[in-house]
Amino acid sequence: MTVSASACATRNVHCSQSADEVEVGLQRDPRQQDVLALANRTVLASQPLIQEVQDFLARLSTRVKTPATTGVPVFLRALKNSHAMAKQAVQTLSSSPSQQLSEDALRGISRRVDCCAVDVSQAATHWEILKRCHSLVAVNQAFQGSARAARREEIAKMSNLTSRQKELTHRVMKQQAKVEVHVVAGGAEWVHVRTLQPDRLARQMSDGGWAWGEHQAGDVVDQDEWGDIPLARQIKRLVAATRLNRHEYRIPRLRIVMPSIGDDNMDINVLLEQFTHLDPAVHITVEQRNGTFLQTPPPPVDDAVRNLLGDELDGLTETLNLDHSILVDLISDITHLRLDPEPWQADTTRAQIKEETQHGGLMTKMLYPLLQGRHLVCTHEAAQHFHHVLRTVGTASEKERGRLLVPFGQDSLSSPLHHKDKDKDKDKEDDMSSSREAVRARFQQLSIHHIPPSVQIPVTVMPQGWTQEAIQRDFAALSLPEVAREVLNHCDFQSAKLSVFMFGWASGHVTLSSNKEIKAQFKTLVETHRRRDDDYGPSIWRVDVTRNLLAKSAYCD
Repeated sequence: MTVSASACATRNVHCSQSADEVEVGLQRDPRQQDVLALANRTVLASQPLIQEVQDFLARLSTRVKTPATTGVPVFLRALKNSHAMAKQAVQTLSSSPSQQLSEDALRGISRRVDCCAVDVSQAATHWEILKRCHSLVAVNQAFQGSARAARREEIAKMSNLTSRQKELTHRVMKQQAKVEVHVVAGGAEWVHVRTLQPDRLARQMSDGGWAWGEHQAGDVVDQDEWGDIPLARQIKRLVAATRLNRHEYRIPRLRIVMPSIGDDNMDINVLLEQFTHLDPAVHITVEQRNGTFLQTPPPPVDDAVRNLLGDELDGLTETLNLDHSILVDLISDITHLRLDPEPWQADTTRAQIKEETQHGGLMTKMLYPLLQGRHLVCTHEAAQHFHHVLRTVGTASEKERGRLLVPFGQDSLSSPLHHKDKDKDKDKEDDMSSSREAVRARFQQLSIHHIPPSVQIPVTVMPQGWTQEAIQRDFAALSLPEVAREVLNHCDFQSAKLSVFMFGWASGHVTLSSNKEIKAQFKTLVETHRRRDDDYGPSIWRVDVTRNLLAKSAYCD
């Protein structure tokens, strides 16, 4: 087939005209190209970020029962939404480059892309900061920064308000007092990120009455000069919130991260320094752009994810104090045998037997990792109560395990494990070693589950002396905060329970317990009788699974 020269010329002219039209169309509206470029950058920036957060969430989900409580799924979902909106904008703006969008359509797309770009940029900033942290608890967790009683007291000062107006005012005050932070270090630290720009902060300072050029580093500036600056009000709310939301009896540390603020302006530096002294009971750190925290690059993503996941056993001490519930868990037939539920058994006992069957030894899977490589102790009073309960309602195998696990009375006196002679004679050491091995071997024979070699059996029974009378008599010599005296006087715990937690409190050892109420009970007691900001209670590690003795009516406290 032949094509005439004129036809080719005509086709080339048309092609040239079409290309020219496209170029002219794009030149006619460079805003469309700018929006497209921003949308493309946003899509490209969000892709690796989404992948990193997604990988972290996948690993987190294997460690946390309810990942939603960490806030990470919401954080990831917002990222994906921004990515999808930016990608949709790219498709819309790229589909017909020769056709201009209407003014309204372009304006709407531009607004959406701007929002997406800001959201992705801020999410990336937060994620880079989080990658420098350890043991994440929650992302963007909300806390209340004012107490109900304080709000009501403030509203009571407002005259001429109707009941409805008071109710609305209370809601507004409550909402305004809320703060959002990233909770890290297992709950001991709050991270608050502020992307405030220097020029905006400077305007806030001027509007708030800051006297520029009159202060030097180290100056203590009257709050009248800076207390009304919006940033200062926000930091005050954060400080108030830390006081209302203690972690393990203690006020969380507060880290304010300001990635856009450098240290080149003396007045801004002086203002930020004031924040660190807002409350002597709250440890406040302000991180600026060129400080060590932000200047130190985050670790590689795999290391950062491991750091954020943290060690599940962080917080356990080298010596663990075992309460009565854990001792029962460790010798129960339900824990160590393969059983079938019986009609005469209590509902909880039947449920526990089914749980053990379904999960193939759940109790030992929960307990042994906590116990491995640690020195295990219990108080004299706890051991005494434990054996009293076993004698009353324990099965023959539970009683034998109990004697092996917690030597007491005649068993302990005759055992080389508790020999008081300090003679270093090699024969005695061999006897003690042989005795331990014999105890472990027999305990293993009484269980269908393997006992790790680093789990200490038997436990060490501490000397007598943790009764209420002994604690009160020797209180001054014990390493206990003053609030412990009030707890001692106002709690109604039985002697064995009291001894366990007072010993753990005084020694600093973590007390292991499967009692689901005890931690809350101590928190209430300590907070009710607190007299100092640095008062604290016993460290209690609660095991979420527990086991009854197999007997028909084996309830033990």
